[in-house]
Amino acid sequence: MKIVWEDHLGNNAVRYARKVLKECGFRHPPICEKTIADYLGLEIKEFSVDDIPEDRGLRDILKTACAWLKRKPNGDPCIWLYGDTRPERKRLGVFHECGHAILPWHEELDYFCSEKDLDPTVHKRIEREAFMCGAEFLMPREMFVEDIVSLETGISAIEQFHTRYVASMEATAIHYAYTHPGLCGIVMVEKAENQKPEAIPRGDTSRGQLILPFKTPPERIILKDDTRYPLSVIYFVRSHRFPKYIRPGTGIEEGNLIFEAWESWRPAQGEIPASVFGSSTKWVYNADCLPLGNTGKLLVLLWLPDRYLKFNFENGVIL
Repeated sequence: MKIVWEDHLGNNAVRYARKVLKECGFRHPPICEKTIADYLGLEIKEFSVDDIPEDRGLRDILKTACAWLKRKPNGDPCIWLYGDTRPERKRLGVFHECGHAILPWHEELDYFCSEKDLDPTVHKRIEREAFMCGAEFLMPREMFVEDIVSLETGISAIEQFHTRYVASMEATAIHYAYTHPGLCGIVMVEKAENQKPEAIPRGDTSRGQLILPFKTPPERIILKDDTRYPLSVIYFVRSHRFPKYIRPGTGIEEGNLIFEAWESWRPAQGEIPASVFGSSTKWVYNADCLPLGNTGKLLVLLWLPDRYLKFNFENGVIL
């Protein structure tokens, strides 16, 4: 299936994934990436290092690319997928490339997508659009939000959805915060010494990437003294209604729940004053902290009580 301009649904990438999901008739997760790819006429080819052709330029590209949408001059395009990748990452990679395939303004270009391009915090707008489209395939909002409100807010819910939707913990946590109808946010934390001052070039493009007529402004990183701030915020994702924004690079001192979870490298639950993130407000967040294996990242879920929130899914409205 090819999306034609008569089917143009605007510039919201998520709408294109929803259209395909509806036409495929999915009712429950997990969404099968092979079914979606087949419906779109995309063959999936897994490759290993030994499978890389002798072409030196192609070898250099495929050594760093975990997914590649290859458009053929005469025939249907295919998705090349690096086989030595976690199943959850493979699924996101396939759905990410499906996003490139169906978005009309991504048409007629090949895309080499590295692990960095599959990162939800990627700064290239073209890749963010493919990520949003891929995340919708992976965790359809209609199903996902219904699951969110069926459970108490907390990392235990994210862990259940990670299994239910066959998605990585990080991608699930980000989608959880982004689609949550309440007052919720995700903070990803690492050692402050890992963050180096690095300018994000305007209009950053890679081989095979579309050069856009608009530019993405660089994120301002607040670099802190890592002797005072042993930890630092990598990124922050919040729900539409969460009242505060926490900037990447914000330093975190010792003597709080986040540092305790980091130092022990164990999950922790409790309360975190907004002042931990440099805010002058007197708010206190409910918090869940979870170390993410050997990634060096600490996942922190923040939320505020929301006693006025009512849900009416029968009418498709959130009040």
